[in-house]
Amino acid sequence: MNAESAPPVRYPPQDHILRHLRLSHQMTGDGTLTATMPILDDLADRPLAEGGWLRLGALATLVDSVAGHHAVLQVTPDWSATLHLSTVLAARAEGSLAIARCSPLRVGRNQVVTETSVTDEAGTEIARSTCTYARLPRRDDTPVVDSTARENTVDYREDHELNPRPPLDDYLRITPVPGEARIELPMHNRIRNSFGSLQGGASIVVAEVMSTHLAQMNDSSERPARCVFADMHYLAPGRGGPFRVEGEVLASTGHLVTTRTRIFETAGETDRLLQTATATAAYLD
Repeated sequence: MNAESAPPVRYPPQDHILRHLRLSHQMTGDGTLTATMPILDDLADRPLAEGGWLRLGALATLVDSVAGHHAVLQVTPDWSATLHLSTVLAARAEGSLAIARCSPLRVGRNQVVTETSVTDEAGTEIARSTCTYARLPRRDDTPVVDSTARENTVDYREDHELNPRPPLDDYLRITPVPGEARIELPMHNRIRNSFGSLQGGASIVVAEVMSTHLAQMNDSSERPARCVFADMHYLAPGRGGPFRVEGEVLASTGHLVTTRTRIFETAGETDRLLQTATATAAYLD
């Protein structure tokens, strides 16, 4: 096993999606957990000066990070894993920072359900998400979280990030196949989670890319499109890779295209279904 295929020793390692997005978590004395992400051109669907919006996949990764942190704090000394993540993109972000505030909807014996609102600095809600996490009983190799530290900041920014910053798809090595409802994705450390599996936010980026890819394929003029909704179910961990991603158009109107994305791990004799998502893209006028 080479260094690229081996799970990272420290999570998140340098050169990782969470660090590339410059995420930062803040815990206040009353237990409120928020997270921030800068509003950058390479995280938008077109240049911000030309009216670009933050991409749903980047925002979903922000949400998964803060909601996952919240879930871990609820179940410690156990751990948690994402079962479901649904995100609606609501508005264009203004200013320089997106702010995610996570609230519990239900903390049960086996699952934690949260709702996260993402706003810009002016207070405009730009996205809303619901997430479900499974409680994983503690094992010898389960990470330890200090749940008593109620006032702290966790900063995931890179020590030495790429310059210039590449587009998010290029950074994650997500490659749609021209003219086909298929995406190729190798496993690499930028998209691994704390278990060494395919990271939940990166999976949403894949569904987002498939959504806009199929929307353009479905339109004779290949109009650009923006993914405005994605609903992902996580069925099994994908550790080895590579991954085969298949897409299908479920419904199409003059303005919207709804698609299904399925992510398979292709290692071994039988492909294994890891995740399935429904997403909707809107054409940009």
